[in-house]
Amino acid sequence: MKIQLSWVRLILCAFCFWSAATFSVAADVSLNGQKYVDLRDVAKALGMKYHVIQAQKRVRLQSAWSSLEFRVHKNDFTLNGNKVYLGMPVTLNRHHLYITRRDYESLIKPILAPQNSSNPPKLYHIVLDPGHGGKDRGTENSRYKIQEKTLSLDIAERLKKKLEAKGYRVSLTRTKDTFVSLDDRGRFARHAQADLFVSIHFNAAQNKKASGIETYVLTLPMHPSSGRTKIVNADKKTYPSNRYDHWSALAGFYVQRSLVQNKHTVDRGLKHARFAVLKELNCPGMLIEGGFLSNDAEARGLSASSQREQLAQQIADGISTYQKTLNRVRKKS
Repeated sequence: MKIQLSWVRLILCAFCFWSAATFSVAADVSLNGQKYVDLRDVAKALGMKYHVIQAQKRVRLQSAWSSLEFRVHKNDFTLNGNKVYLGMPVTLNRHHLYITRRDYESLIKPILAPQNSSNPPKLYHIVLDPGHGGKDRGTENSRYKIQEKTLSLDIAERLKKKLEAKGYRVSLTRTKDTFVSLDDRGRFARHAQADLFVSIHFNAAQNKKASGIETYVLTLPMHPSSGRTKIVNADKKTYPSNRYDHWSALAGFYVQRSLVQNKHTVDRGLKHARFAVLKELNCPGMLIEGGFLSNDAEARGLSASSQREQLAQQIADGISTYQKTLNRVRKKS
């Protein structure tokens, strides 16, 4: 609780600062078909100090509440120690580090200055999407006899109870071991007029040592999904859910931060993907990968009811922080 309260204080203090800031980065340069902004200008727009940690390689943007670190040619940065993935790698231009304007406007600014995003959504009806089901088992761990489809439903049911106790209306895309197509999951959320969509999954990898938790939001238009750096034709399409990029980034960041705050798991970051369940939503949405079933240590932990209860609580805590921020943004409007 001390961690949560300290974050609330930081957010409240930050709102006092935000009211006096403009957050506008006027100048940009075109590089490889993308508009980029100088991180020195980003620091100035956000009212932060700019520090060169290693010339032409690593910089820090610092305020009383936030610290952002960027490395050249890397497509991730840290925000107060939490990993966040950019759409395009940090680039070097005229001896200084640059990021795309789209990353600044639709990722960094919404997280650091949410009051600058227009039309804050309401948050009452939450749709939870337990991944897989029925004939689609998802990933599994035979040693501990657990399957992704079973775990995702268990977490969703626990999370539903916690959110309902807070006064939310909560619906599940499936309530038992049945197969639901990817298109039907998004369609369910649209017809239910959801205010937030949370899809719950568990990971697997050929590398049995791979571990940790990651949260995905829909990839920004004209950016590749995390794991790629080159743009393909599919990246040029804009989906209905891209209307909510600002709020998905904010909600996804809060949930991912909450999931890894105890430092007992690897923070794999807030990432971007064009998952089918995220493309056609009419609300902010995210997809959570809550650990690797291919990793025996993580699978053993997830087989325990207490750890699944903790996971559900951490997601609920992240959503609560998102709600508090939405409330403050409305008051400032």
